Amino acid sequence: MKEIVVVSGKGGVGKTTVAASLAVFLAKTGTKIVAADADVDAPDLLLALGGGRTISSTEIKASEKATIDESKCTECGNCVSACPFGAIVMDNHRPTVVRLMCEGCGVCKVVCPVDAVEVKKAVTGTLKIEDTKYGFPSVTGYLRLGEHNSGYLVASVKNSGRKTAEDLGAKALVVDAAPGIGCPVIASITGASYVIAVTEPTPAAKRDLERLVKVIKHFGVPVGVVINKANLSDDFRGVLEDWVKHELGYQILGEIPIDYEVVKALVKMVPVTEFNPNAEASKILTAIAKRVKDEVLP
Repeated sequence: MKEIVVVSGKGGVGKTTVAASLAVFLAKTGTKIVAADADVDAPDLLLALGGGRTISSTEIKASEKATIDESKCTECGNCVSACPFGAIVMDNHRPTVVRLMCEGCGVCKVVCPVDAVEVKKAVTGTLKIEDTKYGFPSVTGYLRLGEHNSGYLVASVKNSGRKTAEDLGAKALVVDAAPGIGCPVIASITGASYVIAVTEPTPAAKRDLERLVKVIKHFGVPVGVVINKANLSDDFRGVLEDWVKHELGYQILGEIPIDYEVVKALVKMVPVTEFNPNAEASKILTAIAKRVKDEVLP
């Protein structure tokens, strides 16, 4: 089984559009696949695929939160004054934990004179496996409000995606990664067979891609680059093309023009390749997907 991970150095460059189009193309051309959305802060791959029916849902516990046993608490207030995050407040003369602010550091437990505080595992997010109307399942991680994304939830999404793919005998796992270069992205790229890096012809996107490339090179994964909104700046497009081909030595899989059919498709929650196959963006996305299939999934 091959893992194809779609990444971008910054948000808003079209990563999910590329991932959704690739997944649907592979499925419709006879390749058994599983999709996974590793952008747990803002998962939207399933939205681009038109939603789905939940098959299973699992809570992931990776963070810790303080809890106060009211039967033991003497209301001394030590925990309130000691908490470095201001996560314990006096409410009606009783110390109360504000869960959204608690980092689980355990200072409150240390200063409590009567052992009334416990630091327990808390739900970080939810992992769901959902059916799509295109005949393949999608694994999605949903980070809980106020929780920090350490990469553990992303790793759980990928592990579930791999297991689902193995159970179904799928040939590929298509992963829509988080943008940037942090822990979630590192967790997304780990174990990848091929990376598709999506960028656009702007100095900001190029700079973010430079940082991302350093992460990808650390893992030694083959890379193909997609330039989205390619006609946004013809001058900088040439600079970007030259840099990708000659300095990085990566192949450019395709260059997608600005096409408002993409926006219409997103509003309708349909991949643009299905919404309007004759749109310019659809033709290029289909060509990119065909090239990836031929080169990565022979």
